[in-house]
Amino acid sequence: MRPFSAPVRVALISLAFSLLISVPVLLFVYHQTDTLFEQRVRGRIDDRQEILLESYRRGGTDGLVRTIQEEIDSGMARNGAILLVDANGKRIAGNIAAWPPTLSAQAKWLEIRLYPEGSRQAVLYALRTIQLPKGERLLLGTGIEDRERMRASLVEALVGALLLAIPLGLIGGIMLLRITERRARAVGRVAARIAAGDFSHRLDERGEGEEFAAIASAINAMLERIEELVEQLRLVTDSLAHDLRSPLTRIRANIEKVATFASAEPEQQALEAISVDIDRLLRIISATLEISRAEAGMGHEQFTSFDLTELLRDICEIYQPVAEEDGLTIEVGESTELAFVGNRQMIGRAVANLVDNAMKYAASGGTISLCARDLGESAEIIVGDRGPGITEELREDAIRKYRRLEEARTTEGSGLGLAMVRAVARLHGGDLVLEDNQPGLRVRLILRRETLRIAEV
Repeated sequence: MRPFSAPVRVALISLAFSLLISVPVLLFVYHQTDTLFEQRVRGRIDDRQEILLESYRRGGTDGLVRTIQEEIDSGMARNGAILLVDANGKRIAGNIAAWPPTLSAQAKWLEIRLYPEGSRQAVLYALRTIQLPKGERLLLGTGIEDRERMRASLVEALVGALLLAIPLGLIGGIMLLRITERRARAVGRVAARIAAGDFSHRLDERGEGEEFAAIASAINAMLERIEELVEQLRLVTDSLAHDLRSPLTRIRANIEKVATFASAEPEQQALEAISVDIDRLLRIISATLEISRAEAGMGHEQFTSFDLTELLRDICEIYQPVAEEDGLTIEVGESTELAFVGNRQMIGRAVANLVDNAMKYAASGGTISLCARDLGESAEIIVGDRGPGITEELREDAIRKYRRLEEARTTEGSGLGLAMVRAVARLHGGDLVLEDNQPGLRVRLILRRETLRIAEV
C-alpha cells in the first residue's frame, strides 16, 4: 500500500484535529441537553407525587382517588400516566388500563411504553412507582415523546455539525498547507540555486509570522557563512594552483633547456622522466582547479545554447584516429538534435574524460558508444564501453577525488577524471551515475534543464 503524499497527510491531520475538538464538544452539548430535559421530567413527577401523597395522607385511599379523578377530568393528566391499584393489583383509578406485569412496586425511574385507556397507540412514558402504606400501588408518569424527538433533532444537529466540520477541517488543512508549501518552495528555490553554485540568493525574511521570519534569518546567516567559506576556499585554491603552476612551468622549461646539452643517454632519460612528472603535476593542478571552480559554481556566466548530439559527434571525430590505433571503435548512437543550455566547454571536457577512461580500459576490438537522450526536465549523455567495468560496491569510491581503484594503478592517471565529471554534472544541477553495461561500464552524465533555467535568471 502506497503511503499518502505530504499534502494529503497534512489535510488528514488537520481534519483529525478538527474532529477531535468538535466531537467531544458536540457530545457534551447532547449530554447536557438530555440531562436537563430529564431533570425537568423528574421535577414534574416529584411535584405530582407530592400532591397525590398529600391527598392520601389527608383523605386516605378515597381522597387519593378523588384527586386522581380530578386530574383526569381537568385534563391535567392528559400527557401523563397515572394508575392506582390495590394490593392484589386490581385497578382502582387512573388512565392506564392495568398495571404492567413486569413493573415492580418501587421503581425509581423507568422508561416504558404503555397504552393509555381508550388508545390503540403505545406512548413512551418516564415512570415512577410508589408502594403505599395500606398495600396499594401508585404509578406516576409523564410522556417523553418530546424527549425522543429532541434526541433525534440533537443527533441530526450533531451529524450536520460533523459534516460541516469535515470540509472546514479540510479547508483549514489546505490553507495551512498552502502557507507551509509557499515557504517550503521559497526555501527549495534558494537551495536549488545555491546547489547550482549561485550563492547570491537569500530568503525573504518578511514571512507570514515571526517563526518563518526567524527561520529565514537563520538560513540567510548560514548561507552568508557558506558563501564566505566557499569564496575563501576558491581564493586559496586559485592562489595555490597559480603559485604552483608558475614554478613548475619554469622548472620544465629549464629541464628542456638542460636536455639539449645532455649527451649521455641516462641523463636524457632522467630529464625526460622529470619532465613527464612535472607535466603530470601540472595536469593534476589544472584538474583540481577546474573541479574547485565547478564546485564553487563558477561557469554559469559561460552558459550558451548548443546541440548535445553535435558535441558528441565532434568528440567522436577527435578521438576516432586514436581509437583506431588502439583497435577500438568509437561511435555516436542514433540521436536526434538535442538543444541544451549549459557550459559547452566544461561539458565537452567532461565527456572527453569519460571517453579517455573508456579507451584506457576497453578491450581491444571493443566498441565505445556515445549517446544523448532527452528526459524531459533533464538530458543525459551516456558513454559505454566493453571493458572490465566497476563492481557496484566500488563505484562511489571511483567517483571521489584522488581515489584510484586497484585495477587502475597500473595505468597513468590522477584519480580526478570522474570527480571532475561529477562536478560538471552538479554545476548543471545533475549527477553522475555508474552502471553495469553487461559487460563493461555505462556512465550516465545527467544534466537538469530546470536548474539551468534558474541559473540563467
